Amino acid sequence: MSLQGFDPTGRASGTGIITSSTPDPRGARVPLAGGIAKQSQFTVSSQKQLVEQYRKMSPAMRRALSQKLKDAGYQTPVTDQYNASVRQAFLDASSDLSAEINYLRTNDPAALETGTIDLNTFLGQRSAGTGGGERKASKYITKTNIRPETLESTIDEVVRSYTGRGATADEIAKWSEKINARLAKPSSFAETTYTPQGETTFQEVTPAFSPKEYLFQQIAKTDEAKANKVFGFYNAFKRALGVS
Repeated sequence: MSLQGFDPTGRASGTGIITSSTPDPRGARVPLAGGIAKQSQFTVSSQKQLVEQYRKMSPAMRRALSQKLKDAGYQTPVTDQYNASVRQAFLDASSDLSAEINYLRTNDPAALETGTIDLNTFLGQRSAGTGGGERKASKYITKTNIRPETLESTIDEVVRSYTGRGATADEIAKWSEKINARLAKPSSFAETTYTPQGETTFQEVTPAFSPKEYLFQQIAKTDEAKANKVFGFYNAFKRALGVS
């Protein structure tokens, strides 16, 4: 997808990962945030499109890409096979490229007039030491999706564990609404941070919101659950989760 005058800050309708910037020979010089320069044409892809692009590469292209990524400081093996580490490094590098183009557009737009900036030129600069340096930590956020029928089954399971009966339609509606509201909050998303240190990349995972754990905690507080005295089971569940 190529967009003329695309706004990589996300204020325009087409958001995504910017994979290239090309000077627009037809464009007039206009005032921009970082000075006066020509508008550029940006090519934008989604993460899904980039993954598909990597999957469709020939073995020779995969090997060449993995070598370029490694030379540029990304932690990846050199291989012509489909490899999850190379795929992740490809996404990391594409995101870093997008951030660099966005930075130049905002702070030094004239730099975008010197020629096309794409992943090849970006990795080449990093390999040559002109734009590289230590890899910054990369953070990825994953939103939890749960199907309605799965959520209904989970609610019924937890209610049955505490009360000995199945969940009513009202209970399913009530807890479904509460859980879906929590799932929509960014604070409930899982976060995976990759931090490179020398030849090693450390991975830190912050778990996503767990509907089942939430239900166990909330339903345990209801009068019916307390009356059934099933806290032995609840405490066992907490211990299994490592919850104090």
